[in-house]
Amino acid sequence: MKQIRKSKTDYKDKIFHHKLTIVYRVLLVIVLVAAIAAAVKIYLANQVYTKFEMIKTIDKVGTSDGVFRKYQDNLLTYSKDGISAYDKDGKQLWNQTYEMQEPIVVSRGGYVAVADYKGSVLYLIGPSGNATTVETNLPILDLDVSSSGIAVAALQDDATIYLRMFSATGDVISEIKTSMQKSGYPLAFSISPDNIKVGVSYLKAEGGKINTSLAFYNFGDVGQNETDNLVSGYDYAGELFPLLFYPNEDNALAVGDKRVLILKGKQKPTLQTEIELDDEVQSVFYNGTNFALVFRNTEQDGGYSIRVYDMNGRKKMTETIDFEYTDLIVENDRILVYNQNQLVIYGLNGVKKYEGELGGTIRAIVPTSSDTKLLVVLEDSIQLIKLR
Repeated sequence: MKQIRKSKTDYKDKIFHHKLTIVYRVLLVIVLVAAIAAAVKIYLANQVYTKFEMIKTIDKVGTSDGVFRKYQDNLLTYSKDGISAYDKDGKQLWNQTYEMQEPIVVSRGGYVAVADYKGSVLYLIGPSGNATTVETNLPILDLDVSSSGIAVAALQDDATIYLRMFSATGDVISEIKTSMQKSGYPLAFSISPDNIKVGVSYLKAEGGKINTSLAFYNFGDVGQNETDNLVSGYDYAGELFPLLFYPNEDNALAVGDKRVLILKGKQKPTLQTEIELDDEVQSVFYNGTNFALVFRNTEQDGGYSIRVYDMNGRKKMTETIDFEYTDLIVENDRILVYNQNQLVIYGLNGVKKYEGELGGTIRAIVPTSSDTKLLVVLEDSIQLIKLR
């Protein structure tokens, strides 16, 4: 019996050591994979490109006076006569015609909202191209749209401005009534991607001074318990905040003449971080995780200074450019800055990854899902290029 027990013990020991060996091997594989992934990430972050290869040329789409921008992983182009979406092969995904003098176009996710400035017709277009036409009966001053197709339109009725929310099918969901005498003039507003929060920057004139009130509304369950759905707000005497936006569901950013405010909260936005400004902001660009502030470069004659921050207010990079830019794109861990003649790409680690021409007059650049491939809109064609 003792020998049998010893054999059973030896057998259990062998099983234990065998399992332990398997665990060690699995852990070793995990460590190796993680190390390889980290090495690849570092390599890609520091990789520099000196030329490009043209992969595909697509016949020109849109009109000669059209505006081009990214639409998901595709291309959106619009003019005074209509708006269209195309895939990377130049195939038209959808088209909506109209006649406008000064079209306002906003998009998020697969949804697009279009209206003529001071017109009274709003087009709400979904990912498949289905369009809902809304007669607002009041002049439209500005627009925003969520990633689920909820639109907010600023409508003017004499001295009153209504911020009216429409569903993707054109139904009125709710509205905020504003006036200079009471709330102030809505200088900027934005709807969160989750559809329930709206932030407004109100301009007020009090005692001969210009002040700002930032108000945040919640039209979900939490906001139903608050007066006028107002869940939080902040006042700033002698300051202007002409830009307010939701880059993601958790954050709201307000950009003023003296500071940038970063607010957080899925239900009630609260102030988390302030970035003091020593220069006037010329432009702001952002994605869901980072934002770029562009300033005039005061240290040299001409050019701009670009500062990129994350949503916690941590500065990730500062770079300067010595040319006038057409657009700046914050994309993943890099920024793309371009004009008609050249493109410059910086990694957020400060590495200049590419600088040069792209074979023609650049009208727009649309990043793709690949960091090395770009869709470049030229005067007479659209090219898919690969950086090398």
